[in-house]
Amino acid sequence: MDKPTNEEAQFVVETHSIDVIPDEARHGKPRDLFPMWFGGNVQITIVLNGALSIASGLSLGWAILATFIGLTCGGLLMSFHSAQGPHLGLPQMIQSRAQFGVYGANIPLIIAVFMYLGFLATGIVLGAQALANVSSVPIEVGIPILGILMGVLAVLGYRAIHMFQRFLSVMGGVAFAALTCALFATSGDAGIAAPTFIGDNPGFLPGPFLLIIAVNAVLLLSYGPYVADYSRYLPKESSVKATFWYTFSGAVIACMWLVVVGAILQNRYPALGVVDQINYVGDLWAPGYGSVMMVVIVIGAVGVNSLNIYGAFMSSATIGTSFTDRNQPAGLRFRVSYIVPVTAVGIFLAYLQKSSLLDAWQTLLGFLLYFLIPWTAINLVDYYLVRKGRYELDGFASRDGIYGRWNKAGMAAFVIGCLGQLPFVVSAFFTGPLARFVDGGDISWLVGTLVAGAAYYLLASRMSHGPSSSRGRGTAQGLAAH
Repeated sequence: MDKPTNEEAQFVVETHSIDVIPDEARHGKPRDLFPMWFGGNVQITIVLNGALSIASGLSLGWAILATFIGLTCGGLLMSFHSAQGPHLGLPQMIQSRAQFGVYGANIPLIIAVFMYLGFLATGIVLGAQALANVSSVPIEVGIPILGILMGVLAVLGYRAIHMFQRFLSVMGGVAFAALTCALFATSGDAGIAAPTFIGDNPGFLPGPFLLIIAVNAVLLLSYGPYVADYSRYLPKESSVKATFWYTFSGAVIACMWLVVVGAILQNRYPALGVVDQINYVGDLWAPGYGSVMMVVIVIGAVGVNSLNIYGAFMSSATIGTSFTDRNQPAGLRFRVSYIVPVTAVGIFLAYLQKSSLLDAWQTLLGFLLYFLIPWTAINLVDYYLVRKGRYELDGFASRDGIYGRWNKAGMAAFVIGCLGQLPFVVSAFFTGPLARFVDGGDISWLVGTLVAGAAYYLLASRMSHGPSSSRGRGTAQGLAAH
């Protein structure tokens, strides 16, 4: 039997997981990342983020400006993570073992798993709501149906997910373009207030403005723990710039567009939920188009939440293998053993939060903000400034390898970054004493980035990081060579 080609080998069920992707399995081009991240963000949860910007009290004009700043900042950091994928050929989170140690990396990994589960639950609920609007399937029944479909796509893995996201980029792009036209076409309908750019608050509101910058920055930063998972199969010689900019443009364009759509919808129909807003505007514009949008939302929910299940699988597998030194290609049984429980937990959480979706979403983003920022700063500083892309790839698989079980520099910088944010935190549980100086605005994400990154650079620079050249094929070349 002939050996399958690179394109064919990954089609049915992916055979790699947290291991290094070998050269013979590499395929694709950096431009494939545009539809990957455009399709992944042309969906309902991004519209929900736009609703939050108006719910915060900002006028539409200030909400759009804050959104742009936040998405640009988050998109830049997200794309720097993506550019690591072709060079190392590794999932993003297992690479954290270089900064935290094999055991120490389990701390951000556990946080990442909770993040995936939270986004998964939200996506399942939104998809089930849309399904209920277009069919007789109640939300309680739609939740497990959609969860299972998402799990199946995650089991198929990398190539299937990329193909599905390409489809979503076209379907979602066309559908939401029509919805955008509907928003403008129906802006003057009787009894409905047309959206205004300034709104009722023409003055600058620093607190809500800074909050929405933070919320949108973390929206794209939340992809940081798995964005390189979808670029790791690209050939090693893939352009770093192209990988960066195709990721950035796909994610930021889609998010900026749909967040603005969500803000306009919330500004105009504050009494309706996000799904009902879309359904109403669609039918108002063209009878039956609301139902079309519901179908698009359901399909989009399956696509984007397969990413969350896939990410939770990769992170859970990394945690599990940290105690066994296993880091080999994984078969179907291995994948299913992680994906089934992850999907089940996501379905359970969806049932818990279906009655308070907006509050649950805002609480989740707030939680992610305070723990995700120090990790992303440490990871990027290590890759681009400390090691400059030079890693001992074989060391990621061994507890007693070059990276050790615990990395004091990474752990200390993570704690310092988290503590540095506390005085500026604004949340339902705690507000830092310095937050009042910015009118309750949240700048903790910026403080956490600078403090954690600087702390890690100073601590790690005191240690020797260059992987031994004697280790052979397991060594990733530096950025200059790449």
